[in-house]
Amino acid sequence: MSSRTLARRLAVAATVLVFLVLVASAWLRNSAAGLGCADWPACYAAIVDTTETPLPGTVLARLVHRFAASGALVLIGLVAFLALRPASDYPVERKLAWVALAIALALAALGIWTPGARVPAVAIGNLIGGFALFASLAALSARLQGSAPPAAGSAIAIVALVVVFAHAALGGMIGAQFAVTGCPPALACPSADFSALGASGILDPLRLLAIVDGHVRAPAGADALVSAHRLASILVLLIALAAAWTVRADRARAATILVCALGAFAMGVAATLRQPSLVGTVAHNAFAALLAGALAGAAAARR
Repeated sequence: MSSRTLARRLAVAATVLVFLVLVASAWLRNSAAGLGCADWPACYAAIVDTTETPLPGTVLARLVHRFAASGALVLIGLVAFLALRPASDYPVERKLAWVALAIALALAALGIWTPGARVPAVAIGNLIGGFALFASLAALSARLQGSAPPAAGSAIAIVALVVVFAHAALGGMIGAQFAVTGCPPALACPSADFSALGASGILDPLRLLAIVDGHVRAPAGADALVSAHRLASILVLLIALAAAWTVRADRARAATILVCALGAFAMGVAATLRQPSLVGTVAHNAFAALLAGALAGAAAARR
């Protein structure tokens, strides 16, 4: 087995493990916020007592997160080691391998400050860092696939990838600011005042969370933040469809982008129409991560 083939298999395995970490993290993050609690919405945004009985699936999610994260870090380190070999004369692949390792180590360090964090920046860093790690590994796997067809429309895929990351950060701010209840369970939030987004501080990742009577209180502008995320979902869907069209010569890759985009949009709508929707929210997060990976693979495929 060549070192390139070994590196590709390790990269694919690491990508799968990172995806499991993303799903488990989304479950743990949203269940801790009270998204799936029984006495909704009174229990939402409560400071969780660690002695309470966890929600079903939380223990499993914690185990998956722990072992998958450890395994992914080991595999990413092995891929980066293989990239150092003089025979691996593939500069783009080497850079992607070391970018993935750097992100993984940064996420491991960020995990030290995650428990009990009182600023949204920690949650956003974990979310975007996880997406970036998954996307970089997906791109590395695509580059290492020697039989990959010529890339077409990679510029559109890169633009779509940037839009997906911006949209994910906006959605992460909703969770980090405990703003899910800012709008009713509907597609529209007519009372939202978008001018409040800048003045309220709800977009400030370093703003300390306000705790009142044992609950985190979202600042003014929560409804505008939720509405902005919902409206931006339409843009994400359209530009992802455009990216899928530009790479239609590779049917498998185009179909993957299409399915992930439609899945993320559908799960977002499902989570919006029904609150609390822990499963819908986690599924929306999972499809969004898959979309980022599919776009990264399309952008990085060999020309």
